[in-house]
Amino acid sequence: MDSTGLAYTPRNYARRPLTRAELLDLVGPRAPREAVNPRSPAVRALGVDAATLADDQALALMLENQNLIRRPVLAVGERRIAGFTPDAYADLG
Repeated sequence: MDSTGLAYTPRNYARRPLTRAELLDLVGPRAPREAVNPRSPAVRALGVDAATLADDQALALMLENQNLIRRPVLAVGERRIAGFTPDAYADLG
């Protein structure tokens, strides 16, 4: 993130968990299951298939265990970028 030169405000979910409203804002227009990180050890430990989760299930799981959220998440205006995507970050600068 720092190498992009973009200003950002970090959020530590462990110290200050997201509320449901904040999580919905970060998910944006995407299906909530798309915000679940399928490679997260927590997903594997739960035996969850992120691709088949219903929206309410995905939200409930992410609120309960915020390590399931695909990171980093950038919120820029109405845009949401989940995961490290260098090309998408370059378009923001």
